[in-house]
Amino acid sequence: LAADLTKQVPNNSWGGPVLAYVDTPYICRDCGKEEIWTADQQKWYYEVAKGSLYAKAVRCKACRALIAEQKRIQREQMANGDPR
Repeated sequence: LAADLTKQVPNNSWGGPVLAYVDTPYICRDCGKEEIWTADQQKWYYEVAKGSLYAKAVRCKACRALIAEQKRIQREQMANGDPR
């Protein structure tokens, strides 16, 4: 999938911009599940969300959702003065 270099964050490194996105396999660092970081997901992350060109997928969707829920609960507890 071709990259739109005008939509990527500025890159001042020797590595250069990402020119194309390809499906990339990875293993979730939390649960060990094998996943694919699709070219479409990469395009969205780098060009829409403006993520770092050095970032790579490391967690599956389920593990990311679990972390987000844990953070939500923690914020709620802190807002309510719960010291847990």
